[in-house]
Amino acid sequence: MDLLIRVSLNSSFAEWKAKFDEDAEERQKFMSGEVLVSQADEETALVVAYGVDVPAMAEFMGTPDFAEATAEFVKSHTIYNIAELEPPS
Repeated sequence: MDLLIRVSLNSSFAEWKAKFDEDAEERQKFMSGEVLVSQADEETALVVAYGVDVPAMAEFMGTPDFAEATAEFVKSHTIYNIAELEPPS
């Protein structure tokens, strides 16, 4: 599944991105495709992730360790499913 993840930041984008990059090896366990990261504004980061095993991602993000490790950097995550639409005829 392809996802857009909106990250509400508790920190600067640079601080959050450094923490996000630390988890690259762990993310490879549930993201088989490309991952794009961008800053939307001072309080928001966007992650586009392709080929996500959603149950495995939920297991990773649902642990107390993940919550503790990211609390300094993240207020919340909002996750959206990305689906290709047929072009209008």
